Amino acid sequence: TTLAPWARVPFMVTSMIIAVPTGIKIFGWLGTIWRGKIRFTTSMHFALGFLSMFVIGGITGVLLASIPVDYQAHATYFVVAHLHFVLFGGSVFAIFAGMYYWFPKITGRHLNERLGKIHFWVTYVGFLLSFLPMHISGLYGMPRRVAAYDPKFQVVNILTSLGAFILGIGQLPFFVNAAVSFVSGERAEANPWRALTLEWQTSSPPPEENFHETPIPAPDPYGYGTPEGAAYLAGERNIAVLTLTHGSAPLLTTEKTEQAVGGDK
Repeated sequence: TTLAPWARVPFMVTSMIIAVPTGIKIFGWLGTIWRGKIRFTTSMHFALGFLSMFVIGGITGVLLASIPVDYQAHATYFVVAHLHFVLFGGSVFAIFAGMYYWFPKITGRHLNERLGKIHFWVTYVGFLLSFLPMHISGLYGMPRRVAAYDPKFQVVNILTSLGAFILGIGQLPFFVNAAVSFVSGERAEANPWRALTLEWQTSSPPPEENFHETPIPAPDPYGYGTPEGAAYLAGERNIAVLTLTHGSAPLLTTEKTEQAVGGDK
């Protein structure tokens, strides 16, 4: 690279150190779903897709931080692939996950799940087909920012172009889904995801000042599958009040609570 020789090692070390907090974030995100009650909605598909893309981008980032690898891959398509796995895979997939998750709360209507999953899989396959081959062409010396290239890169670049077209076309289901659902989508209940946090304890969309009445927080916002969490989702807010006031909830034996616990599983 254009760095002075004496500056290369410090830059390599500091670039590699970035992988430490990044790795912690990955394990933290995985820890939030470990032993959880996962439902593979479109939002969860995009969230897991984001994780997989970000891991690949992080691994190639550590490779590029190494001076011998970067000496070979600098200013090649390998760098382009790494950048897009981090910036597109690590941001756009997460943005779509959030859009599918929050759309019911913002608009009061659900996005169509079938169109959503079509959107995810076409985007996921198109993205991988577009940017995975760039690692190969980059390691073989394909430079970035050129219009004419050696014919030996033709096959890989055709795959990359095909993937880019698929990735672009894959966004059409989302725009159609958002437009149609905004007008005539299925009405969303207050808490379609059966969440225990306060933002889902009001109507969808929320009123002008967010809540119709003073909300009662759940005893444990992560207490999915517990009797207290199930009672809270079933509307027994007095359980939450007792838990917050006295530190523990009474034994729940009512038929309504038992059904709620079964439903939350």
